[in-house]
Amino acid sequence: MGRNEITVRIATWNRDGSKVYRQYLVPLDGEMSVLNALEYVHIHLDPSVSYRVSCRRGVCGACLMLINGKKRLACETEVTDGMEIDPASEGGEDA
Repeated sequence: MGRNEITVRIATWNRDGSKVYRQYLVPLDGEMSVLNALEYVHIHLDPSVSYRVSCRRGVCGACLMLINGKKRLACETEVTDGMEIDPASEGGEDA
């Protein structure tokens, strides 16, 4: 195969307002942040996936999300196989 791939599950909403998770295969080359995985999905697989980002350094907090049920910054969190990604407005535990 030549490269490693992981699966991420990203929360999306149907037209009726119900939440569903969509799975995406993301190539993994060494360490990769959740933000990098989201960017890959948006650019290469599904342009409807949206997220907020600004500084990319863990300063501004714009990329705060629920990652596996905990509030984390996407730019500072390493992506792992099977990870679930939700908007921070969903609640969850503080890190």
